Amino acid sequence: MTYYDPTTRLGLKGKLENVGRDPLSGVAFRGIACNCEGPTCSCCAGVNITTFNFDRRACTNFTYFPEDFAVNVTFMVNDKVLLKTGLLSAKNPEPICMPFYLPFISFCMRFFDIYTSGKNLHACMDLETRVVNWPILVLHFDCVKIGADGISWMKPEDFNILHAEVGKPEICGPEEYDHVDFEPDSTETPSNQTSTLTPEEEDHIGQLKL
Repeated sequence: MTYYDPTTRLGLKGKLENVGRDPLSGVAFRGIACNCEGPTCSCCAGVNITTFNFDRRACTNFTYFPEDFAVNVTFMVNDKVLLKTGLLSAKNPEPICMPFYLPFISFCMRFFDIYTSGKNLHACMDLETRVVNWPILVLHFDCVKIGADGISWMKPEDFNILHAEVGKPEICGPEEYDHVDFEPDSTETPSNQTSTLTPEEEDHIGQLKL
């Protein structure tokens, strides 16, 4: 299992990190920035899980509404919308999770370190790949500050970040879900299938296999 840069397809180097649920640790990755235009940001990563023959581009798009101190979030896999929320309070929001291979794998977006500085918003986001609700892989995107002063990027603070238990987020508007027809390999019962990547691509992607 690994995250990789979806543009270069180069695997990110992971290291063990405390995820706040002793005695186990997750594997943390860093090094991918989000792309922002105005109040909207898109954070994307490649996710490769060879055990389930899973190789996808996962993206979280969020738009900040300063008048409400709220965001709305869209989660996509291979450009297909899997989840779209209404307005969510930006004050300590709960993780937003999307099941993928029930009951094995789910993706969660976790926003943290959110605050305003003048007319700017500072926010950090993690993408978690959870196996049986355990955050096995955690990708720390670069933090972003957007607003009147433009866009700037900062590295998340280099310390172990405790992960909150998943709960139902506070929703200020209706959630919308789009029906998705997955490709055949993403709907089958997980099995010991081999990776569809070429040997050259496998060389570029370091994998931590379960």
